[in-house]
Amino acid sequence: MYDAVIVGSGPAGAFSAYALQGRNVLVLDVGYRPPKIPDLEGNLYALRQQREDLFEELIGSEFEGLHNIYKRNISLKLKAPYMSYIVRNWAELMPVQSRNFEAVASFALGGLANAWGAGVFRFTARDLAAFPINVADLEPFYDEVSNHMGISGADDDLASYFGAEPHLLPPMRLTRLASDILDRFRIRKAEFEHQGIAIGRPRLAVLTEPHNGRAAYQYDNLEFYRPHNPAIYNPAFTIDELVARNQITLRTGYLVHEYQEHEGGVEVTARNLSTGSYEKFLGKNLILAAGTLGTSKIVLEANRDYESRLPILDNPMACIPLFRLSRIGAPLEIHDSALGQLNVIYQGPNSPELLQGTIYGTTGPLRSDVLFQFPLSIWANLTWARYLSPAMALLMLFYPGAGASSNYIRLKPDGTLEINYEWKSNQIAERRLIQAFRRIGYLSAAALCQYPEMGSSLHYAGTLPMKSNAGRYQTGADGRLYGTKAVYIVDGACFSELPAKNLTFTIMANALRIARKVRTSLE
Repeated sequence: MYDAVIVGSGPAGAFSAYALQGRNVLVLDVGYRPPKIPDLEGNLYALRQQREDLFEELIGSEFEGLHNIYKRNISLKLKAPYMSYIVRNWAELMPVQSRNFEAVASFALGGLANAWGAGVFRFTARDLAAFPINVADLEPFYDEVSNHMGISGADDDLASYFGAEPHLLPPMRLTRLASDILDRFRIRKAEFEHQGIAIGRPRLAVLTEPHNGRAAYQYDNLEFYRPHNPAIYNPAFTIDELVARNQITLRTGYLVHEYQEHEGGVEVTARNLSTGSYEKFLGKNLILAAGTLGTSKIVLEANRDYESRLPILDNPMACIPLFRLSRIGAPLEIHDSALGQLNVIYQGPNSPELLQGTIYGTTGPLRSDVLFQFPLSIWANLTWARYLSPAMALLMLFYPGAGASSNYIRLKPDGTLEINYEWKSNQIAERRLIQAFRRIGYLSAAALCQYPEMGSSLHYAGTLPMKSNAGRYQTGADGRLYGTKAVYIVDGACFSELPAKNLTFTIMANALRIARKVRTSLE
């Protein structure tokens, strides 16, 4: 019998394993790994000049890189030939039915964090108001996670929104466009503050200096095409390190279906994907870290419940293009990054919602990714994208998760997850932000704003929320699922609310907190 069985190897699973290292711990996951990659070293734009053909690397033999032209849209980070393993077979392994929620899941080792934006923001007292835990409960675990993976950034105007980070590495280098936005904001800072707008440097799990045996970031524009950049933290790094030191046991190729509690522990049933047979694993504790959708499905399947509707949260998004007309046709900055350049905080007058945005450059994606974004011919769109890229930034604005009875997840008898999520922007925030940026020379219009389908943020949460007085399908402050003796929920499923910020850092810290308590119970 294992001391603990952990299901999942993403952010929650990795830090649960980290907390329990040295104990008799089993991590179960499908665990797809990236394919073998040919020589793809150096800067993307230098490679395109030096190599006659990059078709296999950028587009792929099955045209994976053009996925969004002939299939439903997915994140640009998930479709390149050597990145598509992240979402390999997910729709077959966990089918989802919805008319208004474009779900995505990962069965790769490290989960969707193989392609995350690497934004790390602590939850503040405001963010945790509906949780049965507070900032002090999470603070030491944030510190430990931060120390483990390394975080770059600056203690600037956004510190009060993102929490104090005691050991920041230097911030990443800004592009000329992002540097110009920040300089112009600072000149008119008082005016922006009056409008409820703050702008600053992002906190990123990206190394600007060597840290814990990993190299610093190289500004090669390959984030969309090459997996496992050592400078960008990936939970798979932690899992592999623990396995190499014989601190945990990892079994990949297993899809967990359900669990059952007995007097002697928790029995987990998983399908061996190689043989098709079902195998059982017994642990004193079960830690579910399969991602919000995966964890919810396992819990509902274990209860044979095909009627209950669990709540679900996701961050609605608005994408606002910003144009600096004087830079149209300027040379591209080839030593750049596809990661976030700046963060924006917005809380409008008389608005209870606090919104967060990230400003990105446009040098990472293929030009075909904007092929149909402008109302021109294909050739004109490609030409326009070429000259416009140096003059365009994208502000990706996140709204808080909307808790509503109409937003739910349900397991159907055939194993399909049914999801419904309804949300529509009134465009007030977008219009006010556009007006503010226009005053510093960056143009846009509400008609140009795009609204990715719900589910596109990949910030799923809240299906098994943490409550002070937990009831059915809820968890206590210790992460234990109501009605169970030793089943713990450690991923986004146990979040009580979802503020407008990336939740991955808090998932890691909270999983570490819960798993440490499990470890204490074993000693």
